[in-house]
Amino acid sequence: MAITQAQFDSLLGWLNPDRELAGRKYQTIHSGLVRIFICKGLNDAEDLADETINRVMVRLPTIQECYRGEPACYFHGVAKNIIRERKRTKEFATGIVDVRVDPEPGTGEEHDCLGHCLDRLCDSKRNLILNYYLYEGHSKIEHHKRMAGQLKITIGAIRNRVFQIRLHLKNSMRQCTLREKPQARGSSLHWRS
Repeated sequence: MAITQAQFDSLLGWLNPDRELAGRKYQTIHSGLVRIFICKGLNDAEDLADETINRVMVRLPTIQECYRGEPACYFHGVAKNIIRERKRTKEFATGIVDVRVDPEPGTGEEHDCLGHCLDRLCDSKRNLILNYYLYEGHSKIEHHKRMAGQLKITIGAIRNRVFQIRLHLKNSMRQCTLREKPQARGSSLHWRS
């Protein structure tokens, strides 16, 4: 699907009126989509992230009129549809994909367990925790405020929900890594706050 410069410019305008901030947001969304596809075991994550963005660009004229909320959430919804399409065609990677979401290097077993444990969360909890860690620095703070506004709760309530999800994930990870490798007793999950 061929995307025009006008469509790309329109997308950046939708992400943020300031072109520089829009460019950063675009890069953050793209890398987040790549991580999502990798966690789902898809071997062409970069291409699928591009396809997701292209689909949004094509639909943008109708999206802009009616969509309210954080654009990244819309991209995640489209990515979810692409994952469903891929599941139907069974085009999943056959090997282990070694990508770290965490800056602390972990073992391959921990990475596999994290993907498995994230898959077992309900959609709302998985989306909340993935969206919570989408940005860094000042952008992260602003993003958390927008999330709170969309959910009509306080930032403290979001932090509490994320904390509870993290506890659940840590326990699930501990159980998973013990099943994968019984001698590994000290496995832990590290998150950036």
